[in-house]
Order: sequence, then C-alpha cells, then structure tokens
Amino acid sequence: MDLASAQVIGAGIAAIGIGVAASGVGNVFASFLEGALRNPSAADGQQGRLFIGFAAAELLGLIAFAVAMMILYAPPEAAPVEVVAAAVEAPAVDTPVAEEAPAVAE
Repeated sequence: MDLASAQVIGAGIAAIGIGVAASGVGNVFASFLEGALRNPSAADGQQGRLFIGFAAAELLGLIAFAVAMMILYAPPEAAPVEVVAAAVEAPAVDTPVAEEAPAVAE
C-alpha cells in the first residue's frame, strides 16, 4: 500500500467523527424538544444549555473535519537527506611565526 492510499483511508476513518457529531446535534435537539414538551414552563431556562450542547457537538465535528483534512493533504514524508561535508580549506594567511622569548638570566 502506498502513502497516497493510506492517506485517503486515514482521512475517511477520521471523517467518521463528522457523522457522529451530526448524530450528537440531533440528539441534543431531540432531548431538548422532549423536555420542553413534558414541561413547557422550564423550556426557556434550558435554552442556554441547548446552545452549549449544540456548540460542543459542532466543535467535535469541526475538529474531526480538520484532522481528516490534515491527514489527507499532509505532505509525504521526505526521504532522508545525506549530508556530505565538502572539504573547504581556509585560505592561507601569512602570519608571522611566533619567536621564543629570550631566556632571562637569574
């Protein structure tokens, strides 16, 4: 199996999360409607929690979509690069040769 087909399979598996998020959003709204029909007077107090649940489920779907796109469009792994050090010699510089200091007599 080459890298391109593995990327497509991996992106497809990661995209399953998008469908799960859609199911989660449906579950959030179904639960809200069920509760609102049982107790209509409490429906207004639960509407904030409805939007928080909706946002959380959508966030998971967006993260799954982002991961699927990163897997699908990731650049292929680069081949190992061999580093060949070129033998570069420093230019010769005329430096005076250090002479020994004369011995000091005691």
